Amino acid sequence: MSAAADTVRAFADAFNSGDLDALTSTLTPDIEVQSSRGLVEGHDEVRRWAARNPSGYLHQRLVLDDVSEQGTHAVATIRRQWYWRHSGQVADEQELFYVATLRDGLICRWQPFENRDQALQAAGVGTSA
Repeated sequence: MSAAADTVRAFADAFNSGDLDALTSTLTPDIEVQSSRGLVEGHDEVRRWAARNPSGYLHQRLVLDDVSEQGTHAVATIRRQWYWRHSGQVADEQELFYVATLRDGLICRWQPFENRDQALQAAGVGTSA
């Protein structure tokens, strides 16, 4: 596995475990995360974005299926799952493609795409066809 793939895996593992220190250790201080709530910038905002609501019934996890390195980018195929906190049963799942832009071995931008071709184009490698 490449260094970029290792960083993306560490990001997903830290997000899933709720370990905010481990999460931010995979990110540059000027990180930009494109989220469903808009652009999240810097470690403090990422911590707020990734923090779990302990009283909520549904939690989110990232299931990493594949990562390919594309120059300064990594393209990750991820199933974003919402699951019931008490039973662990999956309530909803969506396949997304994330482009992680890396600088000095850390993620400086994290951006989701609904299809692989869009993600590959954003990473500068054209389409998968």
